[in-house]
Amino acid sequence: MIEYNKELADKLAKDFEELTGIDLNDGSRKTEVMIARTLFYKILRDINFMKDRMIASWFKSRGVKRDRSSIFQSLQKINIYYKSYASFRNVYNIYFNDRAEEFLTIEESKKKALKDIKYNINKKALSSDKDSLELIISTIPKDRRDEVRELVSLRIKSWSWKGDDKCKIIEGGSSVEGYCF
Repeated sequence: MIEYNKELADKLAKDFEELTGIDLNDGSRKTEVMIARTLFYKILRDINFMKDRMIASWFKSRGVKRDRSSIFQSLQKINIYYKSYASFRNVYNIYFNDRAEEFLTIEESKKKALKDIKYNINKKALSSDKDSLELIISTIPKDRRDEVRELVSLRIKSWSWKGDDKCKIIEGGSSVEGYCF
């Protein structure tokens, strides 16, 4: 009843153990072992598309008992571990690139900003066929693009009803005084 790629899970485990130097079969409650196990759970979940039941089954095939509930609870602490432990961040950023910029130093963030500016200037020079709107949109972070897309679509829709001004002004030539009771 295995519904996941066991060979890939075994390869990921071997690579992870070599990278971190931590034995995944270790049942220790030491902090570095616990956070490493948590990160490995995330790797199995996101890279090998395994659910907590599958992860528990995979560990059971290695002779280690891991409860589904502990795997689930451990995965809920990824944000805390990422913010609290540099060793966790370093390994996390090797496997995933969704948070790599959260903990840049001031110098690194300045260098990155300068690099982005230079890149955008070079990109603008190289792509003369793009207009300024396309250049601006290309600099918007991917997580904010839906918001900008919604704003632009609302603006375009507003043009359709604002542009069709079919109002006529009719001036009356006589007074309405005689018609009042």
